[in-house]
Amino acid sequence: MSPFARRSTSFSRAGLTGLVTAALLALSTACGGPVDEAAPMDDSAPGLGTTSDAVDASGALTITTSISVADASLERGQTLSASVTYKNNGTTAVTAKNIVLTSRAPGGTHAGGPFHDLSPRITHRTLQRGESVTLTATRVIASVDPLGTWEAYPTWEDSSSVWRDGSGLAFTVGTGGGTGTPGAWLSGASGVGVATGSFGTWRGTPVPLAATWADNNSASVSLGQLSPGAEFGSWQGSLDIAVGAISGSESWASAATGAYDSRWRQSLTALKSKWGSRPGTVYIRFAHEMNGNWYDWKVTSSNATSFIAAWKRYRALQKEIFPAAKLVFSVNRESVSNGIDWRQTFPGAAYVDVMSVDYYNQYPYVATVADWNSAIQQTDGYGAPKGLARHLEFAKSVGLPLAISEWSGNADNGDSPIFIEQMHNFFKANGGTGSGKVLYEALFNVDRDNRRWILNPNTRMPNSAAKYQQLF
Repeated sequence: MSPFARRSTSFSRAGLTGLVTAALLALSTACGGPVDEAAPMDDSAPGLGTTSDAVDASGALTITTSISVADASLERGQTLSASVTYKNNGTTAVTAKNIVLTSRAPGGTHAGGPFHDLSPRITHRTLQRGESVTLTATRVIASVDPLGTWEAYPTWEDSSSVWRDGSGLAFTVGTGGGTGTPGAWLSGASGVGVATGSFGTWRGTPVPLAATWADNNSASVSLGQLSPGAEFGSWQGSLDIAVGAISGSESWASAATGAYDSRWRQSLTALKSKWGSRPGTVYIRFAHEMNGNWYDWKVTSSNATSFIAAWKRYRALQKEIFPAAKLVFSVNRESVSNGIDWRQTFPGAAYVDVMSVDYYNQYPYVATVADWNSAIQQTDGYGAPKGLARHLEFAKSVGLPLAISEWSGNADNGDSPIFIEQMHNFFKANGGTGSGKVLYEALFNVDRDNRRWILNPNTRMPNSAAKYQQLF
């Protein structure tokens, strides 16, 4: 409990209504989207987050300069710095017991906290009529602070011990502490217009990484999309390629004994040959989404040991035949009917170059920042990562970077620009190379399932598409 404990008994209904209004304004501002058709936040000042220009009345004191933060994307160990200006626009002097800049972690509330105050604070300050005061304060993001989207906001305690909160703004906290270079990540895509360049033209930035699939026994050997004149026949960027492992009556038990080594060798040899001397990196997603129940190569409690042995065989072949490629261990965001903690199927960091997760806006659907904050921290019934922050933490724990090889909205659930925005914020906060960093991501822009996932063209999610185009 803070020595400046607060809010335990001081709220009235009126005060709570004011907080709800402030929270809605903060959410609207943070997401660049309106509560009532307001204009989006002005992004013309890079590196500076502010609330809207509306005057914020908070009791007798009025916020004349809205809260701002020096950096809206932080990592653990970095410093949050914020500032706000209050003015007494009343007719008499006003005494503030405390004027504070505070922050609220994902899942917290204005009413209940927990509160992470910045320092210093202003105490026992009397403002005469027309007088202003500016508070600038800082707080170091702790190593144990939760990841995700936080809120910073001003508050002050009046002479009756009632706390009055002003409007806040969102900032993100990433992991920090990993090795490698922070800040940059490869922003890629799969599907319509990627190979031709039209998708990059639409979004306004080049696409340095493409994603594709060769996920059956025949396709993994023929690799037709890499042939001259085919979709990725002349692609020069990096490539995430999902390669199938087994099919039909084949089994991981047989794979563990080397039954399919010949085909895997043929596949890897063809991949190296067709890639040739292109400058990009090939990321091989072998047996992707093996923790689901929809592929022949699904991994369950009954075949996990065989899967690990087979994976190690494939790794040995990959290192022998195509050592320049990177091997990616790619799971679905949640396990489905596999009866095991998927972490127990991880073969070890010596046999993997990149962790990956496929992460769509479903199960649960994210429509608000609060939804996002909750979703990214989720674990499954075994305690294994389900939320994006948890997947990143696992990658860091095994000393590997993370890729998000497939991600998009789900038009059947709705059109959520907030999901797009928060994904971008997460990439920006955690992008980089080395352990615990987001190495690359690939938007799933594939036209299938009645345009459920695609953002361009002919999308069923126009608001999400606009937000993606704005941010990426």
